[in-house]
Amino acid sequence: MPRLLQAIKKHHVTHVVHAAAFVGAVSASNPALSIQVNVMGLVNVLEAARALDVRRVVFTSAKGVYGPITGEYGSPAWKPMPEDVPARPKRIYDSAKFMGENVCTYYNDNLGVETVSLRFASTYGPGKTARHGPMAVMSRIVENPANGLPFTLAQGGDDKDDFIYNKDSALGIYLATVAEKVQSRVYNIGTGVGVTLRDFERIIREHIPGARIEIGGGLNFYGFPYPATGVYDITRARAELGYQPQYDLERGIADYLASLRDMKAAA
Repeated sequence: MPRLLQAIKKHHVTHVVHAAAFVGAVSASNPALSIQVNVMGLVNVLEAARALDVRRVVFTSAKGVYGPITGEYGSPAWKPMPEDVPARPKRIYDSAKFMGENVCTYYNDNLGVETVSLRFASTYGPGKTARHGPMAVMSRIVENPANGLPFTLAQGGDDKDDFIYNKDSALGIYLATVAEKVQSRVYNIGTGVGVTLRDFERIIREHIPGARIEIGGGLNFYGFPYPATGVYDITRARAELGYQPQYDLERGIADYLASLRDMKAAA
């Protein structure tokens, strides 16, 4: 808290984007620390914002707050999910994110701190592998072939999900931060389009013809004990934030590969 207060005051901060989190398998194996970092850390941000009259706090939430994606929103219909689909988080990380959304709403409605929470679709792009490990399937399917390594996955090639490139995630954050007024407390930030890992494979082979990629059929490429993939309805973000994704899968993968080449050249 003292360091947050010092940073906000020193730099005359008017808007805060809270993107820090305790993620991955380490979060699941340390639930108490996960809650301490992901919930109480957010409370510290909100308290600092309240003390120093920050205009808005943007909280980066997660798709996992929806929990199991079933019925008309799951396979095989894949109906786009709006924000009012009931949240049923299963993992401690996702439960903390949903708790964070509710804490943000409380501070907004009762304590004068304007907040907005963003639920991102399945993100991909440079930098994710190091923090997300096995969860970063969308990173490994691009980075392994780019580094001359094989990519194999036992199952999930027919699973549909909403994959958002990191630059579109950043666009959603930017728009939620600078919007003159936000009408809602929660927004889906995705593409609104369902694609498969086989679509990834097809596009990667266009760039790397010799790519060694093997993907089994069926669903559940994450290996979760419940169905966790689905497509976002981004109508609210389009209408209220002016959000329009700039990267379809073809453009996202092309930019991803170009970024990897640039990073190698700079190393």
